[in-house]
Amino acid sequence: MKFEEVLEKAKNEEITREEAFYLFENTERFDKALELFKVASKVREDETGTIYKLDGCLSPITPCTLDPLCKYCFTANPKTAWSTESVLTLEEIALGAKMIEETGTSSVHLGGGSRLDATGEDVIEAVKAVKKASTLKIRVNVGPGLSEDTLKELKKLGVIEVGSLLETMNEKLFEEVKPGDSFEVRKKLAIAINNLGLGVAGGFMAGMYELSDDSGTTRKVQYEDYVNHMFYVKQFENLRCFMVYGFIPRVGTPMENRLPTSPLEVARATAIARLIFRDIDIDMCGGEIPLRVLSGANRSFLDGASIQKKSEFWGRPAVGGRREQINDIELIDLLPVTTKFIRDAGMDVEPGITNKY
Repeated sequence: MKFEEVLEKAKNEEITREEAFYLFENTERFDKALELFKVASKVREDETGTIYKLDGCLSPITPCTLDPLCKYCFTANPKTAWSTESVLTLEEIALGAKMIEETGTSSVHLGGGSRLDATGEDVIEAVKAVKKASTLKIRVNVGPGLSEDTLKELKKLGVIEVGSLLETMNEKLFEEVKPGDSFEVRKKLAIAINNLGLGVAGGFMAGMYELSDDSGTTRKVQYEDYVNHMFYVKQFENLRCFMVYGFIPRVGTPMENRLPTSPLEVARATAIARLIFRDIDIDMCGGEIPLRVLSGANRSFLDGASIQKKSEFWGRPAVGGRREQINDIELIDLLPVTTKFIRDAGMDVEPGITNKY
């Protein structure tokens, strides 16, 4: 197998499992990574066009009730994100939807905490609140707490996509870092979403492994996990989005002393995903916008307009962004700077956003 031949083939057809693993092993140097990015960018342009999608984000619409918590999650501080106190009311969801739509954004990501003991009736009410207040297209990602009846209702309401992110295909690792979650429940949810004809959003967290001589874990094991994950979700005929995000150590969590994942590794995984999935949305979470564009991503829900409860946890918006407070909620609008960075990188955003910024 030759590097140049694999990339040349990838320009016109999806790569195989073996080729994906080969690319992970052979793009650790920056010069090889740049060649990978060039092909991934071409495939994105050929298959999905030159528009970079920026979803709005309303979050959280549900609390996290996992016990124990995931070992990497910032929910370790109950006064911050995903606590019961942080959940948006229906009135706040409706107001937030209006504020997001006013930015020119056309779709919204409804995010929430994970629950194993819920069926999702409150998610239905949140979707209804958005629909009553706006014309936004709606995507939902609230973890495993959704029943089949709820999924059917979400489809009736016009929800275009529901997430079920496993974060790793290594069940042992899943149980180690997500002891209060359920690998099987998340797999069953993804199957149900697909079988009901809803769009499926999948994805994994790069860098969850602790790579050291003592642990016995090698990059080969980690790359195998990435490839296994991509080809697992590839089975879903209604797969609409694949997300790649890197591990970030959070103060106060059991994994706070671990090193963060390099944005370059996340970008390489994103580019390889593009060569597998070709024409779906790919969302790279982490790293600067130019790196995301370079790697073949075409969508993000963390770089547009977001609504959440007022909290010191979220900090200040990036330079060039704006922050607007109304009652107990706040809008963090990163679109001015995000739009500029996307244009500077040679892509564009939706017309509605373009007209605003």
